[in-house]
Amino acid sequence: MIAGITALLMMSLLSVVPLASAAQPQSKEYIAQLSAYDVLETQEQIVSSRMSSAASVFGLEIAGRSPFARQTPTDFVGHQLKTVGSKRAVNEPARELFGLRQEPTLLVDDLGVRELWERGYKGQGVKERINWTHEPKNEDSVGHGTFVAGVVSGTDAKCPGIAPEAELFVFRMFTAEQLSFTSWYLDAFNYALFKGIHVLNLSTGGPDFQDLPFVDKVKELAANGIILVSAVGNDGPHYGLVSNPADQAEVIGVGGITKNNEIAEFSSRGMTTWELPFGSGRVKPDIVTLAEDVPGADASGGCKVLSGTSASAPIVSASIAILASMIPAEERWNLLNPASMKQILLQSADKLQARHDSDNVVRNHIFEQGNGVLNISKASRVVENLWIQHQTAQNATRSGQAHVPTVLKPSSFPDRIDMTDCPRMWPFCSQPLFHSALPLMINLTILNPASVVGTIKMPPQWISDTNGEHLAVSTSSSSALWPYFGSIGVFIQVKEQAASFDGIAKGALRLEVDNGGQVDELLIPLTIRIIPTPPASKRILWDQFHNIPYPSAFVPRDNLENQHDLMDVSGDHPHTNFHQLWNFLTSEGFFMEIMPFEYSCLDLGKYGVVMVVDPEEEFFRDEIVALQAAVKYSNVSLIVFADWYDNRMLDSLELFDTSTLSKWHAITGGANIPAINELLHDFHIAFGDGVIYSSSVSLLDAGNDTSFPYWSGSYLTNFPVGGYLGYIDAVDQSARTLNGSDKTLTDVPVLGLYQVPSHYGGRIAVFGDSSCLDSSVHPATKFRDCFGMLRSILRFTNEAILPSSIAPQDDSASTGLQRLELEFVADKSRLHPLVDMQDEDIWHLRARHSEFAKHSKVLQASEGKSIHRNFCKFYAKQHSVELYMVLSNKSGRQNLGTYLRTASAFGATQVLVVGSERFGTHGAHRAQKYVDVVHFYDFAEAREYLKEKGCTIFGLSKQSAGSFAAHTTPYQGTSAFVVDNEFPGLSEEQRAVCDHFVHVPFHGEQTEASSKLSLDTTVVTAITLHHFTAFAQFPVRAIETTSTQGKFVLDAYPTFDPSHNERGEEKAAMREAKRANAADGLAEGNGLGSMFD
Repeated sequence: MIAGITALLMMSLLSVVPLASAAQPQSKEYIAQLSAYDVLETQEQIVSSRMSSAASVFGLEIAGRSPFARQTPTDFVGHQLKTVGSKRAVNEPARELFGLRQEPTLLVDDLGVRELWERGYKGQGVKERINWTHEPKNEDSVGHGTFVAGVVSGTDAKCPGIAPEAELFVFRMFTAEQLSFTSWYLDAFNYALFKGIHVLNLSTGGPDFQDLPFVDKVKELAANGIILVSAVGNDGPHYGLVSNPADQAEVIGVGGITKNNEIAEFSSRGMTTWELPFGSGRVKPDIVTLAEDVPGADASGGCKVLSGTSASAPIVSASIAILASMIPAEERWNLLNPASMKQILLQSADKLQARHDSDNVVRNHIFEQGNGVLNISKASRVVENLWIQHQTAQNATRSGQAHVPTVLKPSSFPDRIDMTDCPRMWPFCSQPLFHSALPLMINLTILNPASVVGTIKMPPQWISDTNGEHLAVSTSSSSALWPYFGSIGVFIQVKEQAASFDGIAKGALRLEVDNGGQVDELLIPLTIRIIPTPPASKRILWDQFHNIPYPSAFVPRDNLENQHDLMDVSGDHPHTNFHQLWNFLTSEGFFMEIMPFEYSCLDLGKYGVVMVVDPEEEFFRDEIVALQAAVKYSNVSLIVFADWYDNRMLDSLELFDTSTLSKWHAITGGANIPAINELLHDFHIAFGDGVIYSSSVSLLDAGNDTSFPYWSGSYLTNFPVGGYLGYIDAVDQSARTLNGSDKTLTDVPVLGLYQVPSHYGGRIAVFGDSSCLDSSVHPATKFRDCFGMLRSILRFTNEAILPSSIAPQDDSASTGLQRLELEFVADKSRLHPLVDMQDEDIWHLRARHSEFAKHSKVLQASEGKSIHRNFCKFYAKQHSVELYMVLSNKSGRQNLGTYLRTASAFGATQVLVVGSERFGTHGAHRAQKYVDVVHFYDFAEAREYLKEKGCTIFGLSKQSAGSFAAHTTPYQGTSAFVVDNEFPGLSEEQRAVCDHFVHVPFHGEQTEASSKLSLDTTVVTAITLHHFTAFAQFPVRAIETTSTQGKFVLDAYPTFDPSHNERGEEKAAMREAKRANAADGLAEGNGLGSMFD
């Protein structure tokens, strides 16, 4: 028999309704984690003794636990804190039952299971039914758990389960009101560990992947060999909403298909959002299977059919039981573990045909179907083959063969990166790569079935194939693979040499995985489409950095009319809820680059426009200066799509989290309007403090655009002379929500177009609502986009062409746009401007009483000031290629100052000094402050250190047989350069540690003197390092402004100094722009009209 198809049952989202306005006591739950397992009474005594003072001060008390928890070793103790709630709030639980719907067919025939039954493989009824809730009953009053258990091992002939002989444990996790807590799950998980269960099904989930006690316990289950299967959720067709724990690498995440082999509309789509904003999400779901009209047991007796991913997950769990029963019990769990079982299912899945549909939608791509549809028959053949290989390996071992074949080998998911496999590999195949673009970021999941703990021996190596020399491929990952899984971030860029190349580049990423002596090679093929670098007018920089995601910040939804979704949880990413916008822009011939850090990290002049859509984050002061300068003087344009903001509504809005039994406060509005206003302040553009709504608006209609709703947006309260404003009639949603008033506002300005009045000035377009770009509307409300309006906006920003329906002389056009002859300032009796957020006394309005600062990458809680924490460094560190320099100081008196300065300039990771620790630094100009210097007594010791870093070691020498010319050296990755700074040529000791030698060709006239001499070693070093850093695509980094005139390249951009005279520099740049205008015969300040008169 197979111990353990465990169904963790019954999870449901509570209705989103206001709590009673009267104050009522609430308990806030805390979990104390312990490092070892023991009986509950002992653990409670330990925690109580450690927390006795806090318990008395804060009113902490030990939370009640199920009687079963006192029979099972535990590693946590739950506490409750009594508090009182007084404000209006809404309920939001951490996890939910995945909803189901309502004459069954035989599932075993649809899936081809009967054939395996006839061969004797049936898995091998309910051994225990355990209640982990605080309710003293075991009945399934919801019916969800009974149905899921029936799919696994039901015995009714009309709706038989897939594995009728599986030993089934049923855990009751939800009350009759469908309420559950993390501590109940932890108790049930500990019991599963205690009972030695092998397969665990969860037809539940939630959005909070930062619930660390839960997430870590899932990892512990996998580390103990338990195969976890979880439904991805029923939040489709939206993207980026795969539920936890299905979004974890060590869990098999299951999506749903219809009876027609289409991805079910309700099935949640990937990508995962753990990695945002700094990386790319992982592929989820892993596989899909039937989720429509699945037959199963009814709690009241008989059979019923239900639809939902809750029905899909037990199909996979039961299939695993069937597949496991094909391997003899004594060897079964030596071969089957979370990684090997996921490999079996991925390898045998049938891929659905991906396609482009209307409305800028792609169907059946990898983030919808994972690796394909579950195929039990094919999976059974994979298991049979695995068993045969295992037997062969055992025979080889018994016979004493020197080479025993490896059975369990590492793999990657996806198993390849192929930009020509389109549209299945959406979104990675949506647009080609080109030189100077931000890297294509892809997250690969590494499966390592050979051991629960493995190690990636060295940084993955790029193996070039056809045209592969045009690519710079780097990675970011932990070397540890635990439990059974890991992930690798892959960053792909095009080198400068391929700026005009048009074609396909191929190669492979090579990994070596060490499992305690068994080392396996894993090759991941890459096929990359490259095109010549497009003009700036076709390049769009998407600002991802200034988004604050859930979890764990409470950022309220953008559309207040939508009562189904409480929070902004989709990631606000072009590959999640803005996927239709991504498809529209790429189909229009634009190239979108996703910015994971602040503006000051980039050369913004490469882009035609920067798109800031629905930002919740603050802006660093120096990046505001950088963006403003690019818009004013580098012909870079800016598009801002804002969202609602109202301080009065935010003060009244709270969330009650039923998992922690605590209240959360909204940290900002739909968008951070105060921060947007600061960004636009120098252009005299500002949004107001209020929310408006219109069911239908039409602006900049280019002839093929339909009207669209203006869901919960903001409005403009300030706009500069010479610009154009677009107006709508709208409902005052703030008044309706706060006072029950149905006040209608006429001629509300929501759209603005502005030409910056300088010779190289760009253009600015602002709009008060992002909902018409956001696909995450409720399925009951069809997404109505404003892509036609956006097309007109992009013609204006990127090509300086006004919408065709208006002309400069029009004071009032049919589109509602009017040209401003005077600066627009809102009538304060009708529209509400925000208080000037430059005023330090009202900073607390932005920080929302310090709640905002807890979740902000930009702000720190101390005084709520904007403190630079430097995210540019994140990008630089993604390059796996590093540079080391090795210097000799045997005499103990060498002047190494010039070499330290050179090492700093070329971004050396470390300088190794062999010999005495005392050396001169004349000429270093304090470079030693910025270079990490490491000392070694001899070169052999230095070589051992460098090899641990994965270095190839080059000696800088005169030209000799076998040495490479500096400009043709075939660098492969991290390298070290041994420099002769003391003797005429490398010593024998130095040469002994080198793998290769590099020289700089001497092209001058060869005289008797020159044949004996060579170029100065410092010159040779600089030339060689230039060629190496060009190969490695090191990013250009900031230069310190000091009295030494900026000779040092820093790892980090300098911290913003408020005393720095930025305004003076800006005025100087303005004067230069004025002189350029005068030279070109242009008058200043004529605004937009001067372009078209």
